Amino acid sequence: MTRHRRLTPFRIGGAVALAALLVAMTLSTRFVTPDELASIGPEKFDPAQTAEDLFAEANQTIPDAATPLPELLTGLQKDVAKTADDLEASRPNDTTYLFPVRGVATVVAAQQQAIEITVQEVPVTTPLSLAYGPAANGAVLRDALGFTFGDASNQTTYQQVGDELKALVREQIDQGTGGQIAPGAKLDFTGIVSVTDTGMPQPADKPVQIQPLTVEVAR
Repeated sequence: MTRHRRLTPFRIGGAVALAALLVAMTLSTRFVTPDELASIGPEKFDPAQTAEDLFAEANQTIPDAATPLPELLTGLQKDVAKTADDLEASRPNDTTYLFPVRGVATVVAAQQQAIEITVQEVPVTTPLSLAYGPAANGAVLRDALGFTFGDASNQTTYQQVGDELKALVREQIDQGTGGQIAPGAKLDFTGIVSVTDTGMPQPADKPVQIQPLTVEVAR
């Protein structure tokens, strides 16, 4: 004879409570849209916006921190490491120093990749130039501002920050010079000089190229 289990008041009450709980959980559940889910995750790294922020910082800080070019070269030709310490140069790696500089230049010749210049108080035996066109390197400015590989999301975006900075600098230089740079023109400039520390003073005849931040026709 089959025995039927009776539902006691306790079992009935438990079943009702469980059902009520499931209903409440269902009603309180909020389904997240794909857009909302994306916004919950880590913020996406934006190389272009990062470059704009760094560019604004550069224009605020580098002109004030810049050393006159003749003064910098005098120091480098005596003791590179001491000059770097005295001027608090950036050091993106063990062998490179980055120095903010400023000066007034006279254009000797405008080449496709460089503007050859002279600067008063710098001997003509020291070849000088402003990087221009394809030779402009936004990575130098990026590194001088202390932006490191770890600040980007990956190698590609790290490089993109430098490329974006290069474009911003070129646009600023074109605005400052009107896109016309002729021999004999006087130019006010600020920028970065990159120096490799060999443990020896920098030779007086070693070419020096400035990665420019600003270049304007002197008034």
